[in-house]
Amino acid sequence: MEINWQQFGLRRNPYDTNPLLEGSELSIDEAFVGRDMERRFLDDIILSEARSCVVVEGDVGVGKTSLVNFHKFTWKKNRKSKQLFSFRREIEISLALLNKKSFLLELLGSVIREITLLDPVLVLDNEELQRVVRLLDVSQDVSLSGGFTVAGFGGQAGRGVVTSHPLVIPITTLEQYLIGLLKFICSSSIADNRYSGLIVHVNNFDFVLADAEVRHQVSTFFHEIRDLLQTADIHWVFIGPYRFFADHIAHSRRVKSIFYSSPLVVKPLSKREVTDAFNRRLEILQSKDVKNIVKPFEDEVIHRLYDVFNGDVRLIMTALRDILGQYTDRVTQTLSVEEAIVLLSRDRQEKVMQIKLTDEQYKILEYIIALSEPVSQKTISSVFRKKQSNVTSYYFKPLHDAGIIEVVEQRGRIKLWDLTEIYWPLREAKKAELTIVNRAEREVAQLQLL
Repeated sequence: MEINWQQFGLRRNPYDTNPLLEGSELSIDEAFVGRDMERRFLDDIILSEARSCVVVEGDVGVGKTSLVNFHKFTWKKNRKSKQLFSFRREIEISLALLNKKSFLLELLGSVIREITLLDPVLVLDNEELQRVVRLLDVSQDVSLSGGFTVAGFGGQAGRGVVTSHPLVIPITTLEQYLIGLLKFICSSSIADNRYSGLIVHVNNFDFVLADAEVRHQVSTFFHEIRDLLQTADIHWVFIGPYRFFADHIAHSRRVKSIFYSSPLVVKPLSKREVTDAFNRRLEILQSKDVKNIVKPFEDEVIHRLYDVFNGDVRLIMTALRDILGQYTDRVTQTLSVEEAIVLLSRDRQEKVMQIKLTDEQYKILEYIIALSEPVSQKTISSVFRKKQSNVTSYYFKPLHDAGIIEVVEQRGRIKLWDLTEIYWPLREAKKAELTIVNRAEREVAQLQLL
């Protein structure tokens, strides 16, 4: 259901799971919270080196990208003695970019787009920048047409002329374009700012490495771009999952030698920091004509979700949106923990119904929900008089595939199953409803006394 954020006195969604980004309505310099130690780590590397390569790693949802985006922003905007140019969106690595030529083209395009956003007249008036633009026009048209489209050369050959010859751009040529672009950045004024280098932020390795067949290509990719990573005045930041550095960089001395000796491992923000970050978002997004916002949740709701999702901010914000999506009435007061659990349980029940379970499968799920501890296939087999082999293959499989249950413990050959963290509200909803009813009865009794 579409949520009307104006009913809270907010301009837009404060629980947007996208990373904080330069130039967005949720201003990164105001919304970013914490990470003092991590910021000092990154700052010290840049202050001590003319060029650098560093890995930032950690679990999904801990805020790695927002940290690096804030790091880039501070060096681009808030430094007087040494400002570093950067583009606001990261390079999102993909299978198509795991080669030097494609990666260089993406890098050139990212830098030119940012200069165009900041100082479009500069791009139009400078022939050196125009040569890069024309190169990017040609490469883009080739990728769209499958052939060589002569484009962007101001009428020299005519736009849209397609030949059967493949376009060949030597890697050395692209490297020369990058060096020229870097020299321009370090010697020119861009939107009245002077820069002494470039920060390049490469993201998305979490998703690329999820494919086992691609993992070898990632290691090969770093070997291929090794010389590029040694370019003076460029600071590289690569974001990946936990053990990204150990598994894909450290095992090769040749590649490891150009990286900072250890990765920056990002852990979840504290419970207090997450709560402060969410409250700050509410302040930033308050509508201008509103004196006081309606706070969507009590802080205790954030604390409870923090414990359930082990500090994964992305999962916490997704759950908060799911809760509000179930609240069909106009919100007039802040939701309590119990109210949030009931609403989140409704959302999870709807998701369960979409799977179209059989009556017996649903009864087994209800049994698991009613228990306060994990259950084995043997127990289910005994209670429901089903063959143990059928419990796993027929009754548990659709629940497991849908992410509703998972193996939480194994004792020898016996697997113990329970609800996943996403579906925990199904178990606590009745208790939460009872608490709400009791609270309402007490409030009615107090009113009667008055």
